[in-house]
Order: sequence, then structure tokens, then C-alpha cells
Amino acid sequence: MEQRAAAELHLGATVSRLCPHCGSADHGRPRLPERHLSLAYAEGLVAIAVSDRPVGVDVERKGHLAWTRAEAVLKLTGEGVRRDPATVRDDQAWTLTLAPPAGYVATLASAGPLEVRVRTEMAAAPARPATDAAPT
Repeated sequence: MEQRAAAELHLGATVSRLCPHCGSADHGRPRLPERHLSLAYAEGLVAIAVSDRPVGVDVERKGHLAWTRAEAVLKLTGEGVRRDPATVRDDQAWTLTLAPPAGYVATLASAGPLEVRVRTEMAAAPARPATDAAPT
């Protein structure tokens, strides 16, 4: 399931995008009306962070926490891939290592501590259509 569709299904709200650099709605930071939103996905898992202030979240399958931390901070600041993740400093944001399912690593970033509630739902495998095999 596409990231935006999974978030919309979970949140019960339409997720839009807006690029702060060019104004395009085809890419850029995900948005909800009157809330801040950050999305990340790895094969089989979608991470959604919603807050009343800017947040960033990243999840990787069998990844490195330093990478998810840098990505979460860059999503928080809105810099995304425009900045080299190696330049992210430890003092740039408050971060929290999340506890995703086994085989994943995830980090949340904010300007300051947040109350965090984590709910884990693995993405279901797509249903396979039933087939009627006729004898040949």
C-alpha cells in the first residue's frame, strides 16, 4: 500500500503534500489540516507521526539507528534530501529511539520532548486472487 494511502486509512483524513521550495503538491512534506505530520516506510511497515508541532520520523528495515536519526531530523527541519545526513549534529533536535517490530529501527525527532504513543501494525500481504484450476 502506498505510504499516503496507508496514512489516510489509519488517520481517517486526507494527506496532502506541499514542497516548501517550489510550491508543488506532487512532492514535499506531507500535511494534515491543522496538524503536523511525518511519514516513513520500510518494506511491510509504515511509521506515522502526528503532532501539534513539527515532527520527523524515519524507519528502516535492518537499518542503522544513526541513519534513522539523521533522516528524522532532516524531515523535522524540512531539509530532507537537500542536506547531507552526515552533517546532522546530536544537538539539533530532541530524538527518541522507537521500538518497532523486530527487524526494523525507527527514530522520532522534534524540537523538544513529546508525549509519544506507539502502536504497531504490520502491513498485511496483498490478498491473492482465488483461482479455479480446471483439469487439463
